[in-house]
Amino acid sequence: MDSRSKDDLKELLTACHRSSGLLAKTLFPERFYRPFSEKIHGAIFKVIDDDSIMKAVIAAPRGVGKSSIVNLLLPARGILFRENRYIIPISCSADAAIEQSENLKLELETNEVVLKLFGSCKSRNWSQEKWDTKWADDPTFSTRVRPRGAGQQVRGRLFRNYRPDLVIIDDLEDPEHMDSPEQRRKKKEWFFADVMNSIDRGNKNWRIIVLGTYLHEDSLLANLLEDPTWTALRLEICDDDFHSNWNEYITDEELKELYESLRIQHLTDVFFREYRNLPISTVDAIFKEEYFRYYDEVVEGLDKRKYVEHAILVEPAKSAQIHSSDSAIIVVAVDTHSNAIYVREVLAGKFHPDEIYDKALTAASKYKAAVIGVEVTGLNEFITYPFKNEMIRRGQYFEFVELKARRGAARGEGKDERIASLESFYRKGQIFHNKNCCMGLEAQLLSFPRSRRKDIMDCLAYIVELLEMGDRYFKSSFVDDLDAEEEEFKALMKDTEKALEWNRVV
Repeated sequence: MDSRSKDDLKELLTACHRSSGLLAKTLFPERFYRPFSEKIHGAIFKVIDDDSIMKAVIAAPRGVGKSSIVNLLLPARGILFRENRYIIPISCSADAAIEQSENLKLELETNEVVLKLFGSCKSRNWSQEKWDTKWADDPTFSTRVRPRGAGQQVRGRLFRNYRPDLVIIDDLEDPEHMDSPEQRRKKKEWFFADVMNSIDRGNKNWRIIVLGTYLHEDSLLANLLEDPTWTALRLEICDDDFHSNWNEYITDEELKELYESLRIQHLTDVFFREYRNLPISTVDAIFKEEYFRYYDEVVEGLDKRKYVEHAILVEPAKSAQIHSSDSAIIVVAVDTHSNAIYVREVLAGKFHPDEIYDKALTAASKYKAAVIGVEVTGLNEFITYPFKNEMIRRGQYFEFVELKARRGAARGEGKDERIASLESFYRKGQIFHNKNCCMGLEAQLLSFPRSRRKDIMDCLAYIVELLEMGDRYFKSSFVDDLDAEEEEFKALMKDTEKALEWNRVV
């Protein structure tokens, strides 16, 4: 820095002011030492760098440094560039908020780069409860920082003539109180009555940034994410196929290991909430984690079993712009002799029509499927003919079945009932998952009926209609093996023959 000219430094500071990512690496390289993820950190920076966004809620996965970004980087920018007059950091407890505030103070006091570029801002009022900045080159400009815990007074605060203009809320909700409807209600009421009325609505220079991790489907964070008046950002550490969104922090293999460890402990709901910010229904859940059963591809040998039939289920997006919405393709193996449905492969994403045809037909060939069942509700002209045409072009001939939703499906009715029909199969332990590809399916099932996305589980639900159309019914558990049953009956009669002689006529 000593070798840089004043113009160079001015140019650097101008760039830092525009980019929180550059500011982090320039001022706080020891705190932000890993490369940033464009999908996670880039998305957060895009929101906090846009001063026109006054109300933002960000659901970020555990471990990505969200607290450092909002409790260090964001207020430091407001203080050092003299943009904010009154900053209120809020956390679930006063101790947690003070701890983050003290970390910020320490950086402003001791960080050599900060002192070199901006000088000291320490004033006489430098306590834990509240502290003010003071600049040698402009004694009239000062910023107050007052950390607060959930439920503490924030309404009616004034610093000189200024009301709070930057309110930062990080992990406001305590996991221990999430199960209490009364606690959740009180926290929401305090937030909307006190926090939201602490700012001066007559001015347009205030911002409220809420960050957290999904803890409950009825949490404040969950409600704000659904509120159209807030700029909402929901971030995940990976996708349904365990592809990491931040390899420098956790790899695909490490994610699979983490998920498997939690699955063994029946805690996959923790993974979905804390690492993917997906709502898991706790009050009216229909599908429970203990219903999920798994199979081993090698052990089961489904491709060689006599009574197994394969089907490809396809649910295209419900839009003419298919590639802009979510589609799902599922490979299902059905064994009516042993009363089992195996979910062997799940493909889900935003696919163009030609990608849907290609993936479905490739899967049909790979698993030697007997039938391809495709939902055609409202999309016959986009699906049926092009699909059949592609089969003929490839010289691949499979039985093509149009799956039509029940009446009202075009209006979004009946989908939940169709999905709910799977519950009895899961509860009886008749559906088995390939544990390497069913995370997205399980997330949607556990979230049902409050799931954000329903494409994968709705696609699987069509297996019931397909089985009915093909007259495929599970065998009675009492006649699985007629020869074995006959031998067992003969042995029983031999042991009890004398006792039954007298009433044999009866």
